[in-house]
Parts: sequence; C-alpha cells; structure tokens
Amino acid sequence: MWICDKCNTENLDDDLFCVECGSNKSHVSDNCCSNPSCTSYNVPLTNPTQKYCGKCHSATTYWQKVQKALGH
Repeated sequence: MWICDKCNTENLDDDLFCVECGSNKSHVSDNCCSNPSCTSYNVPLTNPTQKYCGKCHSATTYWQKVQKALGH
C-alpha cells in the first residue's frame, strides 16, 4: 500500500496513480534509516513519514528531524 501525498488515499502497491485524485505515485523520498549498520541505511523508504526502520527499529531520518524540532 502507498498513501497519496495530495489526498491521503490508500492505494495498492502496483498502482502508479492515485485512485482518488489521479496523482502520480511518489518514487522519491529523503527518509531513510539513520543506523549506519543497517541494510536500509541511506536507502530511500517508500513512506516519507515512516518513524522507525522496519529492519532494525532505529529512528528514520524523518523522525529524527521531527524529534529535534520538538526539542526532544
């Protein structure tokens, strides 16, 4: 599943366009695992707002930015 960036509709993984608004599936994300020992380190995740790595449970770069902005 992927969530449309524009309308937040859930779409099937093999859908290239959102079934609700027709937007293109986003392929680029700057969110990745922050753990240099992980196989997902510096590999863009499909979910740009994913909080934790599914491989090693480390915080993602997105979640680190959010925590820093909140002063944690």
